[in-house]
Amino acid sequence: MADGKRQSIAGKIATPKVGPSKDVIDGDSMLYKAVGARIKITCAPHNNVLEGTLFTTCNITNAIAINTAPAPPNPSAPLSSQPGDYHIIPFAHILSFELIGPGERVPESGPGFDGALPSISKVDLDAIKAREEQTIREMKKKDAQKGKGVTKEAQEIFDAISRTLPTRWADTQIVVNDAVLISPPYTLESAKASAGREQSLAQVRKIMENYHLRKKAVGTTRAPVATPIAPRKGG
Repeated sequence: MADGKRQSIAGKIATPKVGPSKDVIDGDSMLYKAVGARIKITCAPHNNVLEGTLFTTCNITNAIAINTAPAPPNPSAPLSSQPGDYHIIPFAHILSFELIGPGERVPESGPGFDGALPSISKVDLDAIKAREEQTIREMKKKDAQKGKGVTKEAQEIFDAISRTLPTRWADTQIVVNDAVLISPPYTLESAKASAGREQSLAQVRKIMENYHLRKKAVGTTRAPVATPIAPRKGG
């Protein structure tokens, strides 16, 4: 009976065509008005057919999101309770779509986002842009912590100092607290500081000394390699 009702709905609704050249779907378009409804979409380039609930249409990304999870077996169950299996489809890939069911909407609501269930909130573009900028800053900061053209040991010394003090790279030199300069080969004697910054220099050298001591200790605790003994001649 449910199938017969759905076929009846589909038979009464025309199948609008959306060509690949259509870049914008505005508030008067059929797809916009179908948000929250069950639709069937044919997509380029292989004429793939997807059937599900139209979750949203977006003029910023020029795409729609459709939830292809099956509708609840109980017709009275809200669509918001069904599992999600979402697909993002660019407008340009939509060859045609068919409205096959009205879906669940807020009573006495108009078409579009406002009456859709589950409800769809507006995207805070300012917050997204702020997150993007913060991510870029963190990536640049992380990249700046990696030396270019330096040895593994040099990077390890840099990492050891940066855990305690502000540290940055200046080409292949390590700059600590804008007071101490460590040049290759990154030994204790390679660390220099201007007059009046002796305390900072001592602190940096202490960190470097602890690094070399730990590295030496790790080397000495490794299991010795057994040396094979040649058999004695004559038994």
